[in-house]
Amino acid sequence: MLSFDDYHCRMLRVLYQGEDRQELVGLRDGIMSLPEGVAKEGLVRSIEMAITIRERFEQHQRRERGLLAVIETAQDLTALTDLDRVLQAIVQRARKLVGCDVGYLSIYDDQQGDFYVRATDGAFSAKFKQVRVGIDIGVCGFVARNRAPYASSNYEADSRFTHNRLIDSAMTDENIQSILGVPLLAGDQVIGVLFVGDRYVRSYVAWEMSILSTLAAHASVAIGNARLFEQAELALQQASAANALLVKQTADTRAAAEVHEQLTSLVARGGDLRDICHMVANRLEGHVVVCDEGEQDVCTSTGPGYTHRESATADPDRRHSLEDRIHAALDESRRLGRSVIAFSEEKHECRVSAVTGGAGLLGGLIIHTHEPLNEVAVRILERSSLVTSIVLLLKERRESTFWSDNPVALRRLILQPQSNLNALALQTSTYGLDLAQPVCVLAIQVPTGRAVYIAQQLRRLLDGFHALFDEVGDALAFVVNEALVPALQELLVRFFIERRLDFTGVVSEPTTDLSAIPASFQTTRNCLQFLNVLERRGAIFRERELSMYSFLFGRLDPREIDGYLQSVLGPLYQAGDSRKAELGRSLLAYLDHGYNARTAARALGIHINTFRQRLDALDIVLGEWRGSARALEIHIGLRLWRLRDLVAVG
Repeated sequence: MLSFDDYHCRMLRVLYQGEDRQELVGLRDGIMSLPEGVAKEGLVRSIEMAITIRERFEQHQRRERGLLAVIETAQDLTALTDLDRVLQAIVQRARKLVGCDVGYLSIYDDQQGDFYVRATDGAFSAKFKQVRVGIDIGVCGFVARNRAPYASSNYEADSRFTHNRLIDSAMTDENIQSILGVPLLAGDQVIGVLFVGDRYVRSYVAWEMSILSTLAAHASVAIGNARLFEQAELALQQASAANALLVKQTADTRAAAEVHEQLTSLVARGGDLRDICHMVANRLEGHVVVCDEGEQDVCTSTGPGYTHRESATADPDRRHSLEDRIHAALDESRRLGRSVIAFSEEKHECRVSAVTGGAGLLGGLIIHTHEPLNEVAVRILERSSLVTSIVLLLKERRESTFWSDNPVALRRLILQPQSNLNALALQTSTYGLDLAQPVCVLAIQVPTGRAVYIAQQLRRLLDGFHALFDEVGDALAFVVNEALVPALQELLVRFFIERRLDFTGVVSEPTTDLSAIPASFQTTRNCLQFLNVLERRGAIFRERELSMYSFLFGRLDPREIDGYLQSVLGPLYQAGDSRKAELGRSLLAYLDHGYNARTAARALGIHINTFRQRLDALDIVLGEWRGSARALEIHIGLRLWRLRDLVAVG
């Protein structure tokens, strides 16, 4: 058992060596077990004073550590410029200084007028991190309104501030019971509130509030510095961007001036549309199309870096939709006097600039690019369209001069009375038409009111083609050498189909007798009228197929034609009956091949026995039809049926 002196020595040793407070508490327990007396009372007073000295020493140590931590924090915060990193460092250091379970920082939102959690350390609840607190509720609102620290050892039961169900739920979710908050001040304005909290009942002493307030003061300055740094960095970026934009605009303006000079020089040298198209495509790195007033391509060029998207035009409906949008954009560009975007899709933009002249729309300059054009590129496109209008006007004038005599020569050739055929032959030779060789007349009926427009389009298409042509009424008339008829016919059919225009045409028999040409033209007109009666569209026929039927049935109307077919063909003529149509085809082939069943079967691609079975069926349907007069009548009826309905019996 220790003596009184031993206890005094042990107390001094513990204080000197800086041992834990618990050592002194152990000595006090030993002293309390000593016998009562004056000496014991002295030891009790001594041990209590020793414990008090130890506690004060520990408190001084804590304060020293706190001050050192504040200094370190100030140094760390000064070194940070990123605002998010600044806020996170503040929260982590606050939690470490006070030794709490949770640290977090709420920042004031000027636009919303409330506080939101910007940074946390030690928090796990998602609801807690997403909470927003108004200025008039919660601990946050209390601190902000009073601009003073606030501590609570029992958050849930504390009635000194206004509770809110959502906020209380978030605090409960994080299991916070004790909380200490201090304001972050920028002058007189509260810019945020710094909190520490614990998941147990705890009281916060004055030095902890003081340390946290000091840290908050440093944090306010650091936040202000970070914001100023961000603003300075943003201003620098904006200045750099403005400088880069100025440099780019200067370069673009220089490039635009160069292009304008090149275009002017190109026109002065006699450059054509292809040269303009190629220059624009290479400058703007796109696919450029020059079209005429009928929106038909005159020339195209593809610049470097542009890749065609075949999928955009593979589908006919898709292609027609894009064409309609380009048509609308051309009209809008003509009205505005500026280029407009026809359509814009991912990696594909189409811009259109109308080409106008004194008489109105001359055409358009269309560019397809992968990326939208900038302002300078748009200006280059529009200047190019202006130069294109000059070239188109010159081209139109040259064409007008060349084609000026063509309509006159055509009318002198196809209309009565003809005059001075020798001089006419010399005149037509200018257009490559040789009247010494067999010629054909081709008449094409087009939609009412479109003949003049279509003739203008065809003059460009047939530039260099050896033919005379012009609009005559609501039809187009052509005179061409027989050898060129197939090529002309193919070209015209493609022209009308691509433009989705209705048409019906008739080609006359060839003739070398110039005086017979007016009669050939009249015959083709009569055949066109007959085709109208039959309601046939979308093909070019030979006169030999139609002339006899035109003479016999040209004055009938569609209902009378239908009545005639019913009277001649009887039960064989049944609209929509595919079996009767097959029998009609078989009988027509049989009559066309001079009653030769084997040849007719070969022409139809069927077996001779099948063909004979069809003839037997025809005997049942038509009865006595093999007599010469009856067979001729049926033959004429079948041919008329085929002319009217190619799908049924063609």
